[in-house]
Amino acid sequence: MESYLNHEHIARSRDGVEYHPLLPFLPPNARVLFLGSFPPQRKRWCMDFYYPNFINDHWRIEGAVFYGDRNHFVDEAAKTFRLADIVAFCREQGIAFFDTSTAIRRLQDNASDKFLEVVEPTDVGALIARLPRLLAVVTTGEKATATLCSSMHIATVPKVNSYVPIPDTFNEQGRQVVLYRLPSSSRAYPLAFDKKVEAYRRLFAFTRQADDDAPRLTHYDMGSGITAFSTTRHGGCSVGSYAAFNINGYCGDDEAHIRSNKESLCRLLGISSRQLVMPHQTHDTRVACIDKRLMAMTDGQRRKALEGIDALMTNLPGVCIGVSTADCIPILLHDPRQHAVCAIHAGWRGTVGRIAEKAVAAMTSTYGTQPADIVAQIGPGISLDSFEVGQEVYDAFAEAGFDMAAISRQYPSSTDATARKWHIDLPACNRLQLLRAGLTPPHVADSQTCTYLHCDQYFSARRLGIRSGRIFTAILIRPATRLTERG
Repeated sequence: MESYLNHEHIARSRDGVEYHPLLPFLPPNARVLFLGSFPPQRKRWCMDFYYPNFINDHWRIEGAVFYGDRNHFVDEAAKTFRLADIVAFCREQGIAFFDTSTAIRRLQDNASDKFLEVVEPTDVGALIARLPRLLAVVTTGEKATATLCSSMHIATVPKVNSYVPIPDTFNEQGRQVVLYRLPSSSRAYPLAFDKKVEAYRRLFAFTRQADDDAPRLTHYDMGSGITAFSTTRHGGCSVGSYAAFNINGYCGDDEAHIRSNKESLCRLLGISSRQLVMPHQTHDTRVACIDKRLMAMTDGQRRKALEGIDALMTNLPGVCIGVSTADCIPILLHDPRQHAVCAIHAGWRGTVGRIAEKAVAAMTSTYGTQPADIVAQIGPGISLDSFEVGQEVYDAFAEAGFDMAAISRQYPSSTDATARKWHIDLPACNRLQLLRAGLTPPHVADSQTCTYLHCDQYFSARRLGIRSGRIFTAILIRPATRLTERG
């Protein structure tokens, strides 16, 4: 089994100073980060992991909360916990662990936090930065809570079973991370086991509710300081073929549902509705620059300026630009050198018109972008196998100079088994355009998600009808925060 011991820290512990003997346990899907003060002395351990003292009830509480069995993780005969089961459980549920102190000095030979002197507090901001989906940092004792509040500049110390926001601390979805305080799992803490279980159950209900209320986003790693995503069909209030999350106002959805969903997305991103910019697309190849002048326009002026636009670019922090699709191909671009981004809607007409190449050229002329610096993400769209087209569409691509052997195939018709129809690979077409524009192959990522085949997760006009919702694929340059500066 993988070792969670920090052998380097164990070796450097001397002269009464102990460095943390465990590596941080940080599953990338973690929504909860438990932070104690410091592990007990190793002579009290029954396993090489967090909460290793057999008489501490943390793992019994987790067993009772998730499995209805306080002994689910307990090996009573061996007087230990089932480490492999615990690790698998934490990875599945998204639960991370470390402590608020990286180095301490014990003033007495016992496990009490009261007699721990903090020599080196943990850089909790650096831990949070490694957990893109984090919702809550959880402390369970006075020492850990006080140490964290001091290091993270939290003015209000939360009471047990309550939480406070951590200033300037957001996850990559834009949601503010909170400090949630729980009763200690130590048996020295004067609270009945069942009441502790109920408190922990409320914590996990809180994080689940936060997830349920929020739009479910597919995130893309496009560089430091960038939030890039596609919405899914989950997390909103729209109904029918628009269910459940749609913010596009041009497809027939209820205006109240659109407004509510848009507000929910903006809350998640930590921006105002004025900072969310989306155009009315018409399958053209026009690219609009979102600058301070456009952001200062009235709503009516902005709608007029964004009419007939199929790609947006900006270098403004805090402005989320995006495009709507439901089988067409969304493309995101990020120039990390010039700090500029772009969102592109590439339907088959836009692809024939080489909108991806035109967007790269627009970034080059506006921001001085060098195409080789650009990082690109192709989002969910219809695949080659699902995109059956008529002869006129095939001819349009051929006349535009595309290598038809590379981007098309003939398959039996979906409506006439005796006939054969052309299929076009739109993601491949756009990838080839980006490479032709000067991007390098390692910098062009493809989600490889077919909307037609996965219409339960993403909107597909071919499967759900034209009067259905739209995916919103967007990119945001996050403003600098104090957390980033501290890090």
